[in-house]
Amino acid sequence: MNDTSTTGADRRAFFRINDRLVMSVVPLTTAEAEQIGQAIIDATPESGQLTQQMSSIQKSFNHLTDQIGHTNRDVARALRMLDEKVNLLAQNVQLLHTPLNAEAANEVNLSAGGLALMTDSVFQPRSAMEIRMQLLPGGLHIRAIAKVIACDQLIESSQGKSFYLRMAFTHMSETDRNILVKHTLNRQAEELRNSKQV
Repeated sequence: MNDTSTTGADRRAFFRINDRLVMSVVPLTTAEAEQIGQAIIDATPESGQLTQQMSSIQKSFNHLTDQIGHTNRDVARALRMLDEKVNLLAQNVQLLHTPLNAEAANEVNLSAGGLALMTDSVFQPRSAMEIRMQLLPGGLHIRAIAKVIACDQLIESSQGKSFYLRMAFTHMSETDRNILVKHTLNRQAEELRNSKQV
């Protein structure tokens, strides 16, 4: 099976940040998790023909710029900057179709390996969840399947939520994983800059 599940050691290898994002968490059966998870990884038509095409183009582009980088670093850097510019434009177009509601954002502890958040419901360990996230402030959408690591009841509740839910991503596209890695690194760099200014 070609999934991008991570071991405990792999999850710890990713940077973790405290963040706010708009998200939904939907419990799944094991069969649903496997079917949806495989569609996410394979970028099959179920998850959108456009997604499949974009993923294929991005992989080819990354491979090509890596090859160019061996002979001409400046050209490769210019191509990557152009790619970033196109991605920013795509994010803005996406926001026009799905505007953000920042008031609905959740406080989470996030990495490219998983996430944790407060919830008002209890979930069983090892149960499967479909996660849909919209990163702030850019509005990029991430879809993944996660496995519940633990859901512990805390003595003190936060805004009526008394369970701390921790999940590890088991199925996620390579493109979305790269977006999450980049997002967490950017947020960590931002926090470091802010702490130096204080």
